[in-house]
Amino acid sequence: MIRSLLFAIAAVIGLAGCTPSESDGPVVLAASSLQAPLEQLAAEWTASGRPAPVLSFASSAALARQIESGAPADIYISADRQWIDYLAGQAQVEPDALRRIAANRLVLARNIDMTELSEAEALQLLASERWATGDPDSVPLGRFAREALERRGIWDEAAPNLVSAASARAALVLVARGEARLGVLYASDVASNDLVEPVFAFPANDHSRIEYFATILPASAHPQAQGFLEFLASPNAAKVFAEHGFAKP
Repeated sequence: MIRSLLFAIAAVIGLAGCTPSESDGPVVLAASSLQAPLEQLAAEWTASGRPAPVLSFASSAALARQIESGAPADIYISADRQWIDYLAGQAQVEPDALRRIAANRLVLARNIDMTELSEAEALQLLASERWATGDPDSVPLGRFAREALERRGIWDEAAPNLVSAASARAALVLVARGEARLGVLYASDVASNDLVEPVFAFPANDHSRIEYFATILPASAHPQAQGFLEFLASPNAAKVFAEHGFAKP
């Protein structure tokens, strides 16, 4: 819990430090697992002579809470529909502007220094070995992980050994550093880190579909917000997401 709180505080501080100037592009609050492809796409957008988007990354839950508290932003990108619906219930997102921009897979991964494991061995170790994923009560990754392990009938045995992280990227870091040698992570995050290797991918029917939703916030008045949203949903963006281990939505 202390570790999760520290990551959450860091996310809030990061948002507070990204106040845009008049010359900036739209402010984008995005799920942490999207950092690499969004930074590449923002660079491509800027290369055409447009102002650089202001990107801020944290868990979908932390960002939704910031929007709820009045954080200045133009676009919100969530790692699941739940937090979009939460904000829609408060009239704080534009449902008609919603775009599915990418999808992901869930994998059980290990630190590179750990002996290679079979699927059965890795699942069994969750009952005795520290392992990481997002906080199941707030982070989409953690919710998907809990669904998958409940489907396998091992959640009750594995839960006491869980090291909860405040975002998907924070969970990846825990496994990469060996603070937890196993983790239930996004396939795209595992593909981005040489210190972590997948053991196996969970079948898609083991958990809810993992899709990323982007939408304009009603408070946005930025003239380029709609254009950047459409750019993120374009065929060119789909290629960039694929390069970073994401799937088509």
